[in-house]
Amino acid sequence: MAESYQAVKKKALLRRIIDLAMMVLMLVLMAYSVTGQEIHEWLGIALFALFVLHHLLNLQWFRAVRKGRYSAARIFQTALVVLLFVSILAQMVSGIAMSRHALPFVNVPISTSTARLMHLSCGYWSFLLVSLHLGLHWNVFLAIGRKLRGGKPLSGRGRIVLRAAAGAAAIYGAVCFVQQNIVDYLFLKTEFVFFDYEKPPVLVLVELLAIMALWTLIGYLLWRGIKKPQ
Repeated sequence: MAESYQAVKKKALLRRIIDLAMMVLMLVLMAYSVTGQEIHEWLGIALFALFVLHHLLNLQWFRAVRKGRYSAARIFQTALVVLLFVSILAQMVSGIAMSRHALPFVNVPISTSTARLMHLSCGYWSFLLVSLHLGLHWNVFLAIGRKLRGGKPLSGRGRIVLRAAAGAAAIYGAVCFVQQNIVDYLFLKTEFVFFDYEKPPVLVLVELLAIMALWTLIGYLLWRGIKKPQ
């Protein structure tokens, strides 16, 4: 029984490490102006490998899709997972179709123009959906924080500070979201992404992290609202 429990703990830890690595890779992949084409392609392959591994480790969740009752919370979570799966898959396929460095020998029957538009839209959709998905599981990080504090609850001041920091990050993320015209990319109102190559790499990553924080907070609040007892 002890070995089984240890195996479950190790698998859970592996899931957390993979999820964190996927989040970081997604963040860096969005910073195309920092990485350039070749590094972007290799990081995309790494993300795809983790994407496959992530789903292999969560096969039990997929087996349970047809079982049980579907509450509003479960419908929301399942819809988000399906949309994220489709978006990332389309992002990967279109990326392979345009590859010039990592996989130039792979022939995908999609025109370059179609692949570019697919990659543009799905790249931003995947980024937002990953952030929303992270918000659904934010309680895991809150639990880790409680464990590190020895099970002690946050003080009133500490709670206020953390909420203020989350609110400030989300507000900054909203500003960046609007300034970068991300809605236009999501719905292909424009066919090309504007990259400011003169912007410091640290600032590029900070802005992307703020946008991720915004949508993670939205996902967390939506999840709390849906799961709240009626």
